[in-house]
Amino acid sequence: MNIRTILAELKAERSRLNRAIVALERLAAANQKAKKSRRAFVQRRGDAVLSAPKEKRGQLLMFRKLRTSVRSKPSKAEEA
Repeated sequence: MNIRTILAELKAERSRLNRAIVALERLAAANQKAKKSRRAFVQRRGDAVLSAPKEKRGQLLMFRKLRTSVRSKPSKAEEA
């Protein structure tokens, strides 16, 4: 085999390796950003939960019934 041929093949292989390394570095950077974003979201979500007073946490919320207007007819379920 000719030295020039070997040198050309090695340079081509180095070029492919460099492209693969750059692609992997970009993926790693994007993955790192996504992890930071998820971590920030979880922290914000946790802060919102902790903002409720302790005595109110975990309790069921009570809702008022909506007032029905005079003109509306009661449904069959309400009549029964």
